[in-house]
Amino acid sequence: MRYGNVTGDVYDRCVHKKLNGRRKGVESGAGYGEDCAVFSLEHAPLCVAAAQSQAVYEGEDCGGYAVCAAVNQAAAFGASPVAGVLLRVLLPAGCGEDIFRRIMADAQMAASECGTVLADVKASVTSAVNRPVLTASALGNVRRTPGREERPKEGAQIVMTKWAGLEGSAMLAARHRKRLLERYPAFLLDEAAGFGRSLSVVADATAVWKAGTNMLCAAAEGGIFRAIWTLAWRAGIGVEVAWKKIPIRQETVEICNCLNINPYELAANGSLLCITEHGETLLRELGREKIHAAVIGVVTKGQDRVIVNGDDRRFLEPAKPDALYQAGE
Repeated sequence: MRYGNVTGDVYDRCVHKKLNGRRKGVESGAGYGEDCAVFSLEHAPLCVAAAQSQAVYEGEDCGGYAVCAAVNQAAAFGASPVAGVLLRVLLPAGCGEDIFRRIMADAQMAASECGTVLADVKASVTSAVNRPVLTASALGNVRRTPGREERPKEGAQIVMTKWAGLEGSAMLAARHRKRLLERYPAFLLDEAAGFGRSLSVVADATAVWKAGTNMLCAAAEGGIFRAIWTLAWRAGIGVEVAWKKIPIRQETVEICNCLNINPYELAANGSLLCITEHGETLLRELGREKIHAAVIGVVTKGQDRVIVNGDDRRFLEPAKPDALYQAGE
């Protein structure tokens, strides 16, 4: 199998078909691309748990990214606020305490920026890994489950918040700074590295849910293209997205050009996708919260997920390795 998340077919064969039914109280979970489980507890509101297995977030800089990824998935499921984050940290043999301190400092800062706390942390040193690996789980309450069973109407609009590839840009600007400085000025890389402070979609999701839209997808590994495909796959619909309408920062374009990778397949934590019949109204709501957003496409008949660029039509693939893997270390 390739690096990154397994494909939907592999997931169905190895996970979904092996489960022995669903226990009473488990409202949602074990679905490919969901990244969340929703539980109904007796005499309590619905509880959402968002688990992120951090394959992309390996390395000394993974703390903040892991926390944001888990919180964003929970927020997209309607958890507001997220009550806390549980961390499991695996450290390689010989790892210095300074590295662990850096991971935890980044995780603490990210939790604060996301409006939550680190509720519990478990850490161990093991020969099973050769670099730090984090698993983060975010917990919170939701009043209702997302509308996965509600099939959007043809013509409904797809809204995207912020810009494509924010997370990957921040990672690459730091990890490949020396190489990138051969082509670009330091201020451009500093700006891109700063994208890491804009990865929370808690405010985005809160505004979208408040506007009455409950079909959301938090972009993550695989980039905005994968997020578009996942959103359509969950809803069982076809979509047509205009390539030129996808918001993207020039810093991301420049970095990806230098490293010869596709910015639309680059880790996209920090962006939220949703489907609505009132796109312009939602844009105004997001604008009032000072959240950049754009209508990038529409729901279509059938099951095709298409990206349009002039006369060119590209069919999206269900799963490809994140462009981060192509960039290397």
